[in-house]
Amino acid sequence: NVIWRKDMPLGILYGPVIGYDDVLYMGERALSPANVNYFYAVDKNGNNLWTFETITSLPNNGGPIVAKDSTIYFLSASARLYALSSDGSLKWSASGINANWRFHPMAKNGDIYLAIGDTLVIISPIGAIKNKIPILHLCPPIVFSTGGDTMFFKTGGLSEQPGNINASDLQGNIYWTHHFAFHNWGIPLVDNSNKVYVFGSDSINPANRFLYCFNPDGTVNWQYQLSGFLDHAAPTIDKNGNILLNARKIINSEERNCIISLDYYGNENWVMPFEGDWDDHYINHGLVCDAEGKIYCGSSYQGNFYCIDSTGEILWTLDLGEYEYDSCPAIGSDGTLYIGLHISSLFQNHQQNLIAIRDEVNAVEPPGTEILNYRLEQNYPNPFNSFTTIRYALPKLSKISLKIYNLSGQRVKTLIEEEQGSGWKTVNWDGTDDNGKELNSGVYFYKMQAGNYSAARKLMLIR
Repeated sequence: NVIWRKDMPLGILYGPVIGYDDVLYMGERALSPANVNYFYAVDKNGNNLWTFETITSLPNNGGPIVAKDSTIYFLSASARLYALSSDGSLKWSASGINANWRFHPMAKNGDIYLAIGDTLVIISPIGAIKNKIPILHLCPPIVFSTGGDTMFFKTGGLSEQPGNINASDLQGNIYWTHHFAFHNWGIPLVDNSNKVYVFGSDSINPANRFLYCFNPDGTVNWQYQLSGFLDHAAPTIDKNGNILLNARKIINSEERNCIISLDYYGNENWVMPFEGDWDDHYINHGLVCDAEGKIYCGSSYQGNFYCIDSTGEILWTLDLGEYEYDSCPAIGSDGTLYIGLHISSLFQNHQQNLIAIRDEVNAVEPPGTEILNYRLEQNYPNPFNSFTTIRYALPKLSKISLKIYNLSGQRVKTLIEEEQGSGWKTVNWDGTDDNGKELNSGVYFYKMQAGNYSAARKLMLIR
């Protein structure tokens, strides 16, 4: 399953992230032996596109962000925020930004929201500090509603201390709060109905730990009981609305690390307990699932990286050796996974630790494989915000049209209207219409016509 490996000598902690044309972006984990450190752009085949040098030996290990205009933002342990153009040139940098975290949220208008101590700092796309909002015991994970006008964030809660999940406007004015005896620091999940999913414990009986589903008004929709959860665990949702999580449950009188699938109403679909040493499956990050519902995760303690199917069966594992995994995989337009590994902030000789993996079920057919039929696949990611990729197959030279329609049947975007040769093809859509205007959030359809073939699929745009 491994396509290629690449040496990233200073390690990768939070990354890579993926942008247009499947370009991978990442900083490094460890202190540099030189008086500079590095941030990289790598193509999907593992070739360096460019390297940006920062001005101290301290690592650039905060989680990068790729904006819809392809600006790349990243934070350095030197307390500096950088903004780069897609060619690796510096747009601007700002000092005094001590918010080196795995996840830095971006609002709909491009503002970056950073939790720095007890202050929410809002930075514009040109590097200006727009606002500083005091929020006591603010936790770094902040997410936005589908419309972009509400933010959800946690306060307190770590190390089994009391805490809250909060909803507010973009200036920090609170709409609602739910109190926990404690919660973790995982990123809240927000679905397309603005329901919010977080791990927490009951405020009256802290021994009762749950995955909570909150309605948009802050009332509890449902809760699913667990025996425990890790500090940075976070649920995800598949295209069918199933909630997927990693947590601990009692199985046959024994506490086990598990992957769990719940339906949209909180009912259990299945529970997959891991076997063997806990360190092999100490999954302390958010799960990721692909367009087919397969789940990907890895161990933070020199264990394995896993691919699990939508029924809870382990399809394959990758031995991580001496390396640790603390991020989420980036998934390319052809289904290729990209993962970054590390050992420590002092180790300077990481080898073959940027890895590209192709799940054979999702793989693009190898060169020379005959394509017998037309085919239109589900876009990925879906739902999407900045861009999504549509993949299709042509068995022969064909005149093809691929267009986007709204729910009223009006064409809003022509992606392709031309003759193309046979093979697998991909096209990206950035959520704009034929005039370059951003479309509103909602459900759209994309329709392909080629020869006598016609097919349409549904996608969801979230702003």
